[in-house]
Parts: sequence; C-alpha cells; structure tokens
Amino acid sequence: MSTRRDFMRQMAVVSVGLGVPAVFAKATAAAKAEASAGTTRTLIVVQLAGGADGLNTVLPYADGRYRDLRPALAIPEAEVLRLDDRTGLNPALSGIKALYDEGKVAIVQGVGYPNPSFSHFKAMDIWQTADPEGKAREGWLGSYFDSLTDTDGHPLTGLSAGRSLPPAFRAQKTTVPSVGSLDTFALQAPAAVEGKREASLVQLYDAYKPSNTPYAALLDNTVDAALSSSQMLNVAHAAYKPAVIYPESSLASGLQLLAELIDAGEGSEPTPLRVGHVALGGFDTHTQQAAELTPLLTGLSDALTAFWRDIEAHGHGDDVAVMTWSEFGRRVPENGQAGTDHGSATPMFLLGNRVKGGLHGDAPSLTNLDNGNLQFTVDFRSVYAGVLESWLEASAKDVLGHQFEPMDLFSV
Repeated sequence: MSTRRDFMRQMAVVSVGLGVPAVFAKATAAAKAEASAGTTRTLIVVQLAGGADGLNTVLPYADGRYRDLRPALAIPEAEVLRLDDRTGLNPALSGIKALYDEGKVAIVQGVGYPNPSFSHFKAMDIWQTADPEGKAREGWLGSYFDSLTDTDGHPLTGLSAGRSLPPAFRAQKTTVPSVGSLDTFALQAPAAVEGKREASLVQLYDAYKPSNTPYAALLDNTVDAALSSSQMLNVAHAAYKPAVIYPESSLASGLQLLAELIDAGEGSEPTPLRVGHVALGGFDTHTQQAAELTPLLTGLSDALTAFWRDIEAHGHGDDVAVMTWSEFGRRVPENGQAGTDHGSATPMFLLGNRVKGGLHGDAPSLTNLDNGNLQFTVDFRSVYAGVLESWLEASAKDVLGHQFEPMDLFSV
C-alpha cells in the first residue's frame, strides 16, 4: 500500500530518471515570481573538468620562456595552429581553428580571480557560484533562472545533459532537470502497475492539500517541471534530424540533446531553453600530459564543431552561443612526471555567430609568475557579466551580487 512517506520519497529523486503522470494542477502558481524572460537566446556552457592546461591549449608559441619552462611538453612551433605572430592553438583544435577563422570564436586570455584556490572542489564551487569567498548558496545561473520564472513556468529554462546537476544551476525557485539518458527520463514503473501508481498518486495529492503547506510551491513546481520537461525532451528527440554526424562521445551526445531541444520551438514560439550545460572530464593531467591532453582537445573540438554545424544548418546560429570554462589552469613549469600540476589562470572560449571573434584580454606574462603560476589578467566574473548583459539580457549586478565590468564579447 502506498503511503504519503513513499510519495514524498519518490518526489525527492525527480532530477534524473523520474517523470510523473499528468495529474497535478498548478495549485500554487501564485507562489512563483513573475518576470519576463526577455530574450530568446540560448547559452550552452561546456565545463572542462579537472583543470585544463590553458598554456598548451592557447599557446604563446613565440615566447622563448614557454619552451624553457616546458622542454618536454611545449608544442613544436611547426605544429601550432597560428592565430597571430605570437599566439596559436594546439594542433588538436583544428575544428575550432576553422571556426575561429570564420570569426565565430572569441578567446578570452588569462581568466582567473584573486587568491585562487588549487582545490578542485573549492575552485569549481567558486566558478559556479561566482563567489571566491564561498558565501553564496545559489549558483550564478540558478540566480538567473529564478529571474525568469513566470506564472506559466518554464520547465526547461535550464537543462544539464549529464547525471548530476551542476552547482551553477542551484536555484531557490526554479526546478532544473538533469538528464543522463532519455531512456530513463520518464516514470519508472512496469506497464502493468503504472495505472495503479497513477491512481495512488492522485489520491495522495488530493489528501496532501499542497496549498496549505510551506513547501507547496516547491513540490508543485518540481512535479510539474518533471512531467513537462520529460514530455518536451522526448518529443524533441523523436522529431529531430541531425544535419551532421556527431562523434561518438558523451560530450557529443550531450550537445546533440541540447541541439534537439533548441530546435524544438514551433513557428514564432521559441524553445524555452535559455541555458544548457554539458561537461567533459579528464583534464587533471599530472602525468603523461601529452598522451592525455591531445585526445581530450580533439574530442572537444570535434564535438563543438559538429554541434555548431548542426545548429547553423537548422537556422539557429544567430540565437545560440557556447562558453567553455575550467576550474583552473596548470602551473607553467612541467613536473617530473611529464605532466603539469594545479595552476591558476586559464583561457575561456566563446563560440557563436554573434560573438566578437578573436583574442580578448591580455596574455599572462611568463616572466612575472606567482610561485610558478600565471597571474590572471581578466576576472572570470567580468566574462560572466558580459554574457549576462549582452547575450542573456539580464542584470549582471542582480545575478552576480556585485558590479563587474562586462567584457565586450558580442555583436548584438
């Protein structure tokens, strides 16, 4: 026999692998904040987890110090994909280089923040809350999502293509799904008992009287968002025809899922997706970096290139932008295991028809190091502010909690 406790336990795991039947009305719509979504643009955030080595990704190939400090790991000058007479890309990034040559890639150099953390978990939390002091409880994008929630609800304002919700998406009022697989993002019940389970849920919900409890809005919104997002994703997946062949990788699969949802709008009704998130791990290259970094960067470049060509072919190139980030870079000197250790400043990539292509910010000095680490030249929150103000048309000060000078990264 189903109990109210069983019901609440099922509701608590609605993020992945669980949808709910269409039996819940929006009994507490008044509890949701009313705000205008403002824009129909979409931001795709790609996390490079582990601390990507920015110095062997965006290369100061003409600086002799680069080769002095990395005698084994420095990329041979003849192999560098040159951006100008000083800076180039790792040869594994040929697809991104082609997009750069088309004016669709912006590279922000030397991104970091004061007194950087070299702990993976703390550094990730700093980047995802936009708070180096560790006081924030919401993610920076969670704050943005909360500003968009209206009385009709937007169940797919944000979507994480992965098995867990990134801290950047933590919100107070908005339910954001995390989808590891479309095959499991549905009500998990054998067909023979699904009708009984639905009837039981109806009875429990009627008895629960959600409008009389302090957690009514949270429960109602979570239930409704789970159903709506599950239905929307599966409809988009069934209708979508990719214009390219995506590589076989988790990153590419996640990007294809987001492309399907971006294309799910009909006529003048745009997709509700404002921000998507997907992660690629493996960048903690303490040993044998050359063997590890090349396939990682190749996979990143190939997946992003396929995604972008697909987005363009479906007519969404002007309404989508991609932003990459990693929790930190690597130390400048290579270590004794043919690898690099946790460092500080690192580049960020932005991709889109409306980005201002080229190099932004100053490349960090290789002579003025902080105990072997690069000194940052651009605060990551200025990049966020530029994305919020110019692309997502949101108040960066309201979302980030402080005023940061927005970087000029978009032509919109």
